[in-house]
Amino acid sequence: MTVAWTSPATVSTALGGTVEADDVYLAACCDAANAWAFRKRLEAGYHDDPLDGAAAPSPDVAMGATLYAVALWRERAATDGYPSFEDLATYAPTGGSSGQIRRLLGIGRPATDAGALDPATVAAYRARRVARWSR
Repeated sequence: MTVAWTSPATVSTALGGTVEADDVYLAACCDAANAWAFRKRLEAGYHDDPLDGAAAPSPDVAMGATLYAVALWRERAATDGYPSFEDLATYAPTGGSSGQIRRLLGIGRPATDAGALDPATVAAYRARRVARWSR
């Protein structure tokens, strides 16, 4: 378990309801998005609630986690982006949603005037998470 900043139901809605909320792969995308978003915010110096099932600290963080889960869902089995039926002759790269996700999560910059967490604190957190994953 990890934080619950997004859920399969929320991601299903974001995908237009085309995916059932009980889809196993959708749940895996949500778990991965929640863990990645929490870890990235921790590395940026944010002190979010680490308890299992903890809600997002703000609506923009929840949206960032949801958008990341949507990106993971769309990129399944793709080699370099999510598949589309657009005519390649009119293809113009948009740059993806990574920048928007990072802005919503507040990562890529320190969270406080004190700066990011020291490497020992981040390493200790990662060690605890790895220990839980290896059970």
